[in-house]
Amino acid sequence: MEHIEELGLKDLEVFLDAEKNCFPEDDIKQEVWMELLEDTRTMVYAIKENDIIKAHLAIYNWKDEKDYIKIMTIGTHSEHRNKGYAHKLMQHAIDEMMKENMFLFKGETRASNFKMQKVFENFGYKITSKDDFYDKPREPAYKYSLEVHPTK
Repeated sequence: MEHIEELGLKDLEVFLDAEKNCFPEDDIKQEVWMELLEDTRTMVYAIKENDIIKAHLAIYNWKDEKDYIKIMTIGTHSEHRNKGYAHKLMQHAIDEMMKENMFLFKGETRASNFKMQKVFENFGYKITSKDDFYDKPREPAYKYSLEVHPTK
């Protein structure tokens, strides 16, 4: 049975494998992710089934510093796409961070990543800027922001 679980440093290799499957052209070094996973402000959520990561989401909690949640990466394994996993993970992160009184979320995606743009738009994110950001291939980044409000 699939479920959402929080990953940690012990899961670095399986997380890196999932990242590579989702983003084969990106070249984020293992040392960078190791440092991020050692930081208690980094949370990685994954939809897993039988120790297989079907989708993952990494966020960084800038509470008391910049006061927003940074979406660092979100990806769905190539064999498990179009099943709503990105939406499920995004909602899980929002729910968890609202418990921490964090209501502002920011992220970006490639101009060519229409599926991620759709996920952001489905949650009500708005484009705040379009900047040169990505290499391999070089293309603009669409930067998004969302402010959620707790329901009472």
